[in-house]
Amino acid sequence: MLNLLNGRPRLLLACEGGGGRGHVTTLRAVAQAGSGDVSVIAALSRRFYADELAGLCEKVIAAPDLLRSRDTPPGQALPGGASWGVALARMGLSDANLVRNHLMFWRQTIVDHDISVLVADAAPLALHAARGLRDEGWAIRIVNIGTGYLAPPAGLDHFPPLHADLPVTGGEEADVLAVLNRVAAEDDIAPLPRLPALYDVDLPLATGFAFLDPYLPARPKKDRIAPLVPASRRMAGAGDEVFVYFSAAELRDETLVRALETLPFPRRGFLPSAPPEVKARLAASGMILLDRPASPDEIAARSRVIVHAAPHGTVCLAALAGLPQFAIPQHLEQLFNARRCAEQGVLSYALPGSPDLGERIAAAYADRRMADRAREVAAELRRDHPADPVAVLAARLAPQLAAARAALR
Repeated sequence: MLNLLNGRPRLLLACEGGGGRGHVTTLRAVAQAGSGDVSVIAALSRRFYADELAGLCEKVIAAPDLLRSRDTPPGQALPGGASWGVALARMGLSDANLVRNHLMFWRQTIVDHDISVLVADAAPLALHAARGLRDEGWAIRIVNIGTGYLAPPAGLDHFPPLHADLPVTGGEEADVLAVLNRVAAEDDIAPLPRLPALYDVDLPLATGFAFLDPYLPARPKKDRIAPLVPASRRMAGAGDEVFVYFSAAELRDETLVRALETLPFPRRGFLPSAPPEVKARLAASGMILLDRPASPDEIAARSRVIVHAAPHGTVCLAALAGLPQFAIPQHLEQLFNARRCAEQGVLSYALPGSPDLGERIAAAYADRRMADRAREVAAELRRDHPADPVAVLAARLAPQLAAARAALR
């Protein structure tokens, strides 16, 4: 079976398990990096930020969403998984019906839209479906892109613990592997020898700094690229504002809202998903609310500290700007980011619901030692950071796009 699209190769941007804005901005960078003779469509499980892809895609279609349990397992403060195998189980990959339905969707989407290149961010079942089609003879190149946490290397024997204080039994990972292979057998898809082989693709790309990669010793260096954020033209140091960025459901937490509205400092923020009543309260308290993302230059020039949930892109942007950070992580990937940045001395954090959030944000605002350390780390990171990270991404994607064009001739 071969796809025979007349004209340009067609690229599918896929996301089925990420709700934050960062997943869409990563896929937007992929679309920007693709050459002009590639057509692009996107399949997103959550389309709140689909406008970020305007002008870059032929269309955006709805993809099925991986499950997100609201239950907190005993001994665990935030949702997620102590290992990535556990996380996959809790996203639904140990549910045969969910796996079957997702694979059917992705297989049908690839065939119906004559896809030549799949680029997946937080879309493990899209990867699995594409690999099955490729094994059947479909001409497709498969790219997996994401943060180091979300894009594990395929060569692992098993997924190791990502948080030393959370136990991993291994049972859930075995359940996921068994379900994936049982469902795949229904379509004569070759079984996975190990669960990490789910990420065995033509081009694996983990974005981010080395200290944010939990698999750094096991990941080939060629499979890691710089974070897809630009460095501000100047480092932070002269600003007096608290910059606030939350892009998911963080501001449904009354404790956090109250802390932000009572801070005795100039405040500015981009809060695209905050409830209208929360935005009204914060604006009434004197906080300036932006209707668009702030540029790295603007954040660096005006801010003294940045408050966020520790999403990967924002952590990297602030680290490059030399800006001290305060985080309220909402899930275990963000907790990992917060802990690694705290180890670098550039961030302090608290768990959701902490009663003293306002005082702790104020302490971060006044922490000159953290400000000095943030500038030291930024100077180190900026030495190796490319002037145009998207151009680096384009160079890595180019061979895959060339192979897709060759297959269509």
